[in-house]
Amino acid sequence: MLAVRINNLSYSMNEKKILNNINLQLEKEKIACILGPSGCGKTTLLKLIAGLSKVQEGEIFLNENLVSSSNTHLKTEKRKIGFLFQDYALFPHQTVKQNLQFAIKDKSTSHRVEEIMDVIKLSDSLEKYPHELSGGEQQRVALARSIIAKPDLLLLDEPFSSLDLNLKEEVRDDTLHLLQKSNISVLLVTHDPFEAMFISNQINIMNKNGEIVQSGSPTDLYNLPNSSYVANFFGETNKFQGVVKDTIVETPVGEFKVENSLESKNVDIFIRPEAVKLSKEQTPVNGIKGTVMASKLMGTYSFIHLSVLSKNNEVVHVHSHMPPNFLPNQSSAVGIEIDKEQTFIFPSKN
Repeated sequence: MLAVRINNLSYSMNEKKILNNINLQLEKEKIACILGPSGCGKTTLLKLIAGLSKVQEGEIFLNENLVSSSNTHLKTEKRKIGFLFQDYALFPHQTVKQNLQFAIKDKSTSHRVEEIMDVIKLSDSLEKYPHELSGGEQQRVALARSIIAKPDLLLLDEPFSSLDLNLKEEVRDDTLHLLQKSNISVLLVTHDPFEAMFISNQINIMNKNGEIVQSGSPTDLYNLPNSSYVANFFGETNKFQGVVKDTIVETPVGEFKVENSLESKNVDIFIRPEAVKLSKEQTPVNGIKGTVMASKLMGTYSFIHLSVLSKNNEVVHVHSHMPPNFLPNQSSAVGIEIDKEQTFIFPSKN
């Protein structure tokens, strides 16, 4: 059963199209993410699902029931949803405990107030008022209140954005466990691709034109992007350009087989830094080689900045991510091998 089904949804403000022919499905008790840059319409989409804005074109179904169309609008309070937007709102005259108890009044829930406070790391703040909490603490309480109410659908708009990095990872992990335990259908908005991959079963990537350009599992989107836009959304890539000849395109780091349909065309080649595998070599190096410009330990990996010579003897810069114990000296030579599973080739736009 589908918790959410959206058909051909478009929305405009001040004659500017914010959402463009959105089609989206969320299975019941699954977590899906809407991933895109700021200003692409992610929050507008959540507000339409919540019933806070009225649909102009298209349809929205919740649990297979039509709730929004150009001539249908079910009120927000009748949609059985919870939502947490960036401008979270707690009752200022109530303590944290009272805010949470309000959410579960006359509702059966498997989460006790004390239990959920332990999860969000605020068990000592039950008797505090919102103004006595930091911004990040207020957001965590608002998130807890949304989850503890056990809605049919939970809408989250950048719920971890105001947390510092260490706390973000911890609260995000605990939140995922809580959501899975709650069996709630969740639609989350974020601009952070790694957050989307960590917390969701399905990712829907939007572009600046308010369009969903690709949907799928985190694995599919990372390993099988359908465009340069999607490939680049998941972090830095090394970009090369070339012309396909006899189904082969040449780059400074090797040759790549290309499908027949791209024969004689200009193409862009994108290679993730982790696909650039290096080995320490004695000079001279046989095969493809690079010269180390810099090695930086980044914690969980080493960032290696290389220079490579093209066929025209032009210097090309390449980035590699290697295990943290691989730190070759500056100006040393390294051998280069490319993991072609992490190499993506698309027709050039220029």
